[in-house]
Amino acid sequence: MHGHDSEDRTPAAGTGGGVGTPDLTTPSSSDVRLPRVGQTWVGGRIAVIVAVLGLVGAALGGGVVAVVAQSGPSMDAILTAGITLVAIALLVGGLLLTAGGLGYYVLAPGFMGRAMAARGFGSHRLVIACTLLIALLANGPPLLWAAWAGRAGICTPAGLVTAALSVDAALLGVTYLRFIRPGVLTLADLGLDRTATVRHVGLGLLVGVSVLVISAMIQAAMSALGIRQTQLADLSCIRQFPLLGFFGVVFAGAILAPIAEEIYFRGYVFGSYLRTQRPVVAYAATGLIFAALHGNLPALLPILALSVVFCYAYQRTGSLVPSMVGHALNNTAAFCILYFTNAQV
Repeated sequence: MHGHDSEDRTPAAGTGGGVGTPDLTTPSSSDVRLPRVGQTWVGGRIAVIVAVLGLVGAALGGGVVAVVAQSGPSMDAILTAGITLVAIALLVGGLLLTAGGLGYYVLAPGFMGRAMAARGFGSHRLVIACTLLIALLANGPPLLWAAWAGRAGICTPAGLVTAALSVDAALLGVTYLRFIRPGVLTLADLGLDRTATVRHVGLGLLVGVSVLVISAMIQAAMSALGIRQTQLADLSCIRQFPLLGFFGVVFAGAILAPIAEEIYFRGYVFGSYLRTQRPVVAYAATGLIFAALHGNLPALLPILALSVVFCYAYQRTGSLVPSMVGHALNNTAAFCILYFTNAQV
């Protein structure tokens, strides 16, 4: 049954402890479920409530801080300081509650056995919870780095490498602890095996060239409409990096990042949706979540297009290698154009 977001949805049973190697060319055929967990998971519901309350508190705290910052010196200094401290405490406390609630909801089932870890597999609720947790975890180290090095330290080789590695670690950590460790998914289920690797690398190069052409066409159309992309402009500071620092950023952001992102977005998110949702839902939801994590609204259309191409390559081949290679080629080309040319960004 497609399109139903159930907490008890579980993946197809397979051999070797995973959900079984999927037939990604005919996703709707995978309709077998593991036995349902018979009782309501009270702890999970409490964790969701805690996360929502924390999110509300963080939003209120952040809103008050923004209002106070815009009000300027018109308010009494002591009153302003007091309100700001309370708002910051509410913001930080809310974020901690959100991270704790999401962390328990997403990760705890991975230590409760395979049936519990499979609960909600392929549901929008679990995918969104996993992605929100990843976003929170990934922003922790860069914020600490910025607090230590200052705003100027963000766009440095160390700052950008820290940011990229934080995202990679969060993506891989959540995927491993919730799905791989308890046996819900195996590496083969995710599309990581040695079958036809050379051919898949060749396909990946073709995918990479394709997304570069598609992305360039979309950007040209957007420019003609007066819409300016800011994704590369936000990274224009790398033009000032020494060559060794540039290579470090490329390794973290154009080699490691595509591997981690493809394992999570195509291997888990898209793969789980193909087992439980209609293909159009799988493509659309994966693309929107992929774009949302990049956090760049002007780049929405190019990122959605990239996601569709990568998802299609994964669905047709059953392997993550083509999308990983294509993703890495796209990112590397973007970094090299930014660093070695004077192209306008």
